[in-house]
Amino acid sequence: MRASARDGHRRTFRTDVERLSAGHLHWAPLDVLRSTGTQAVFRGAVPQGVHTTTDADLARFLEDRLATADIHLDLSVTIDR
Repeated sequence: MRASARDGHRRTFRTDVERLSAGHLHWAPLDVLRSTGTQAVFRGAVPQGVHTTTDADLARFLEDRLATADIHLDLSVTIDR
């Protein structure tokens, strides 16, 4: 998964990346592979479900879920099957 800082949320990008990778969100256990001030690459496992039908479905699901935790990122996801 690749995350990019959204306009208006660049100041919190590093904190958001740390929150994703430090286990604060128990439903999203992710490892950071690479990170800069505006982009990060993560790896993790997601249980199969209706939200994993396509890469875009999973990205939209995760963006919505993260927004409820006040984490605002633009995501692109590639599901390895």
